[in-house]
Amino acid sequence: MFGAKAASLPKFFTSLAVVTTLVAVTAVAAQADAGAPPWGPATPNFNLQVILRPVGGATDGGFGLVKFRQPKDAEKIVYLDVWVRDLAPNHSYSLQRAVDPNVNGDCTGTNWLTLGQGLVPRAITTDEMGTGRAELFRNLASIPLGTQFDIHFRVIDSATSAVVLESTCYQYTVSQ
Repeated sequence: MFGAKAASLPKFFTSLAVVTTLVAVTAVAAQADAGAPPWGPATPNFNLQVILRPVGGATDGGFGLVKFRQPKDAEKIVYLDVWVRDLAPNHSYSLQRAVDPNVNGDCTGTNWLTLGQGLVPRAITTDEMGTGRAELFRNLASIPLGTQFDIHFRVIDSATSAVVLESTCYQYTVSQ
C-alpha cells in the first residue's frame, strides 16, 4: 500500500506544477488586459478595421488598412492608423473619407475630405519598397454623440489625385 502512495507523489507534483503555471499565466494575461488602450466598444460600430483594395484599372496593385479607433474618454477624437503596401516607391498619397447620413450600407457620399493631423492634411509617404504608414486623427467634437453615418475611404495619389485604393462601406456611431 505504501508503494502505491509513493508512486502517486510524482503525479501529484506534476499536477500541482501545471495548476500553478496556469494560475500564473492567467494573472499575467489579466494584467496585460488592464494596460490595454481604453478604446470604445466594438459594437455598435465605434471602432473599425477598414480594408483598402485596389481600384479597377489602377496601375499599382496595393493594399491598405486603416485602424479607426475612438478612445473612451471626454474627447471625441478618432485616431486613424494607416498602413499601405505595394504602392509606388518613394511616393506621396493621401487618405480621404466621405460620409453618408443615410445609414443603409450604401455609401453614396461624395463629400471627400483629406484626412491628417486634425484639420491639417498629412501625406502617407511610401518607402523604397512601396510601404507607407501614417498616424492621423480627426476631432469629432462638433458632431453630437450617437450620430450614425455610412463612411467609406480611399487613398489617392497626391500628385495626380488618381484613386489607387478604396474601401467598401462601413457604418460608424460617434461615441465618447
